[in-house]
Amino acid sequence: MKICLVGAYSDGLLGRTTGGAERQIAMLARAFAGRGHRVTLVALEHEGADVEVEGISVRGAWDPSRGVRWVRAVTFRRRSLRRVLTEIDADLYYVRGAMAYSHLVVTVGHRLDAPTLLGLASDRDLTADSGRVIAELGDSLPEKAMSQALWLMLQRRALYEADAVIAQNAAQASACARMGLPHVMIPSIVAMPPKDLLDCDRVYDVVWAGNVTGPGRRKGVTELAELVAALPDVRFAIMGALTDASVAAEVTRLEALPNATILGMVEYAEAQRCIAQSALVLNTSPTEGFSNVMLEGWSLGRPALTLSVNPNDLLAAGRWPLSDSSGRGPARPLGACAGGDTGLLARLIGDALGDEASLREIGRRCREYVAASHGADAVVARYEDVAAGVRQ
Repeated sequence: MKICLVGAYSDGLLGRTTGGAERQIAMLARAFAGRGHRVTLVALEHEGADVEVEGISVRGAWDPSRGVRWVRAVTFRRRSLRRVLTEIDADLYYVRGAMAYSHLVVTVGHRLDAPTLLGLASDRDLTADSGRVIAELGDSLPEKAMSQALWLMLQRRALYEADAVIAQNAAQASACARMGLPHVMIPSIVAMPPKDLLDCDRVYDVVWAGNVTGPGRRKGVTELAELVAALPDVRFAIMGALTDASVAAEVTRLEALPNATILGMVEYAEAQRCIAQSALVLNTSPTEGFSNVMLEGWSLGRPALTLSVNPNDLLAAGRWPLSDSSGRGPARPLGACAGGDTGLLARLIGDALGDEASLREIGRRCREYVAASHGADAVVARYEDVAAGVRQ
């Protein structure tokens, strides 16, 4: 089968640092290629000549240097992307997240009589708030109005016209059902880590990762700074690009705290090592799809603590799972969720770090869960089944 994946960047395949959505596309491309499919990744911002990486063709959608900003989206880029997608003539098209060109991918796929899938990268891809991400908009009234318009014209149309929306978790699947969207829940892929990382000495207590490079991104940096300040004896590692002006004050505050190590944007292998050198993975984002960092932490046996998100209810609600006797939450929780309460999250961090036996036991569960549910072959087989079902 010829498969065309469409994403923002090619960095995940080219060994560079990248965000979670792009990393998922790269892993999906490798997994499809590993099962014998002919795979093309169309990267909207790929610069330079088309290349082949690990048997995967990487193509640019357009020349990023051409055209006048805003105007070029209509006058040049849409036409160029349509031509590239048509030339590929794939048997299956897949686009991920909220992007200005998601609807175009769906349209081209249908013109070629090919199934087209839209993968959710975040819970908010289903809401008007995703318009903020499409154009990196802020919170002013005009920007909110523009966000709503972009949602209606671009993302909402793509959601309803795709052959299937791929949900990452049960909450997303339920939201799709309420909206009347054709949907399938398929887990995200997790690459199994090198064995030498499983026995790393602890350098940090808690690791947090996130990118805030535009005003449309929300990752809970304010809450992170509050936690680091409230827990001076806990060592925090902070990874990711926190470059937008909206988080400048919080970054300055974090830089002044002696228990925070700000690592910035790091290569994938270094990020994996940092997670392995930590006891817990922390997530303070108000919304997620299925956090890659959380999944990567589980693959390394590192439980998760979250402020608000609880994908598939895999985390115990409001308590560190010292035992499973309370009857609340999952039978075998992989960490804990504070339900939006920053003070409770601080207490949960203390509870977790004070219980080495539970850290080891829950870490073992985490590795078992990832191996059973997020392996590449199992995930790609689900995509193959969906594609075959759509074509019938």
